[in-house]
Amino acid sequence: MGHSRRVWGVCLSGVALVLLASCASSLRQNYLRDKAGEHVYRKTLPDIWPGVKEELKARGYSWKEMPGRYVLETEWLDSGGGTLGPASASRYLVEGLTLTQGGTILRVMRGNRLVQQVGTGYVTQELATGNSTRAQEEQAQARVSATTSGVLPTEQSYARDLELELLLLQRLDPEAASRLAADARGAHP
Repeated sequence: MGHSRRVWGVCLSGVALVLLASCASSLRQNYLRDKAGEHVYRKTLPDIWPGVKEELKARGYSWKEMPGRYVLETEWLDSGGGTLGPASASRYLVEGLTLTQGGTILRVMRGNRLVQQVGTGYVTQELATGNSTRAQEEQAQARVSATTSGVLPTEQSYARDLELELLLLQRLDPEAASRLAADARGAHP
């Protein structure tokens, strides 16, 4: 009986250590993202803007820029989705600002879009082969209905993307990112 209690105690201790390590890692990552969102670059926007474009290009995005300003908006990039599930896509809005007290900041917003395709292949196939009166009726109803388009309404959401802001910090100012990582380890050992 005593041996099984010791084994059980060792197992629980091991599980507790894994959970604490996982928790500390999560806390460090949250700390890094939050601090990256507050980071003020000591470099000018013309110096860091090419790195912003490199990161987005590496992720497969193309974009449009606002002339005379450090603002760009990417095109929607398909993130996948199956024939039965919703198709998803994302885009970014990145803005660089020069602060009056000195330094520059980057703000990144990520947009996510879900689109559910409506399956119309079966109805079309039945009409083509002339096999279904019901299919003909359904297609006639679809033509009458102004809301039938083959796509359900799109769901979009936008939020600040601190994860990409952290990746940009690591790319654009690796020394500051290293200091930040050391601070995170100190704050959440």
